[in-house]
Amino acid sequence: MPWNGQRASSPILCRASLFAALLVIGSWPSITRAEPQAEPRFGDSTWVAPSIPSDALAVNPETKGPRVAKRDSERAWETMMRAPFRVAFFPVRLLARGIEDLGPLAEKVFPPGDLFRVARPKTGVSFSPEFLGASVTANQFAGPGSKAKLTGTYEPLNDTRKLKLKTYVGEGVSTVGTGLNAIYDRRPNRAFYGIGNFSSDRKTFYLRRASDATLYAFMGRNHLRRIRVSAGLSDMMAGQGYNGSPRAADVFTPGEVPYLSHPSRLWWYGTSAEFGALDDSLAPSLGLHFRPAVKRYKDTDGSNIAYDQWRVEARGYAPVFAKRRVLAAKVIYEGVDSRNGSGPIPFYRLPESADVDLFPGYGNGRFRDRRLALGQVEYRWEIEEPVSMFLLGSLGEVAPTAGALSLRAAHPALGGGLRAKLGNYQAGRLEIARGHEGITIQADLSAGF
Repeated sequence: MPWNGQRASSPILCRASLFAALLVIGSWPSITRAEPQAEPRFGDSTWVAPSIPSDALAVNPETKGPRVAKRDSERAWETMMRAPFRVAFFPVRLLARGIEDLGPLAEKVFPPGDLFRVARPKTGVSFSPEFLGASVTANQFAGPGSKAKLTGTYEPLNDTRKLKLKTYVGEGVSTVGTGLNAIYDRRPNRAFYGIGNFSSDRKTFYLRRASDATLYAFMGRNHLRRIRVSAGLSDMMAGQGYNGSPRAADVFTPGEVPYLSHPSRLWWYGTSAEFGALDDSLAPSLGLHFRPAVKRYKDTDGSNIAYDQWRVEARGYAPVFAKRRVLAAKVIYEGVDSRNGSGPIPFYRLPESADVDLFPGYGNGRFRDRRLALGQVEYRWEIEEPVSMFLLGSLGEVAPTAGALSLRAAHPALGGGLRAKLGNYQAGRLEIARGHEGITIQADLSAGF
């Protein structure tokens, strides 16, 4: 019986064995590979953006439908509020569009890397064109640190002629050095308004010819820490002007204006200095700079002219929370004093608001007298290296004596403009300012302040 029982159960065991075998065979893929997972979702590391059918790319994005939002239009009150600003900044918008259009062309002509790069001086003689003129330069004619440059310009419209020679030895390479400067300047329509702080705003003209030669020696390799002694000859003349009306000689008398139509020839000697501590000599953001100078004049033509001239200039710079924002200020005080027994000082040798002493907002040479004072404050901020914008405020005045100077009588001005470093040794400046007589625009490619 036991044998028969085992035999009777064998079909059942066979069926069970066959079922187990089929189960193992059916589950073999799940043993050899992982179970299939759900599709990756956006945000998973394995998610890949689905490909876009080519026909979908050909659809115009401006086609009306769910892909295009409704046109966004501002409200009427928003348009009214924005209109004044749009009108005010329309010229700036035109300028920006012009720069965008001309930018590619400018980059082809002037590569960006070469625009503000200063080439290393080469030895020998070179010739270069100037604005309405030309220059001849001899670099390192006496070794390193030496240079001689002769520049001539001529303006045919007003018959202005200028010839300038500048030469030096030892600049930047020696503790001591020397140099020679000479200039011939002839302008037949030089502006003249009279003498005094309250002179008329009526412009007259005269011919001014100046021939000056200066020989100097300096001590100090750094130009911001230097002492200079100088001597020179100065030959100046005022004559009948042309290319402008009315002429000064037709409006003023020799009693009102000394040497209105007479020359003067003087020799002089003096000293000057530079004392500066600046973080940048061309675009400073921190530091002080003092520039005193004294000269003594004596006639060589028997005109009995003898006087002393002195000038003091102080500059200061302070950053406003960052180096790209700077508060800059300068004060200038200049005067002349006749020595005992001297005759009157020619009007064209008096301190005047011109060149480095120019009053912002007023014409070149607008004021002149025995004393001149100028105070100027600027706020500068960098817009794109090396270009900065600035806002300015100034007060300038002239007077016959120091006691006659008064803040209430000073000539105010407000303005602004652009300032930029041009290479390693030069700065340019474009200034627009308004005084109580109108608006003036001044451009200077050798700006000192």
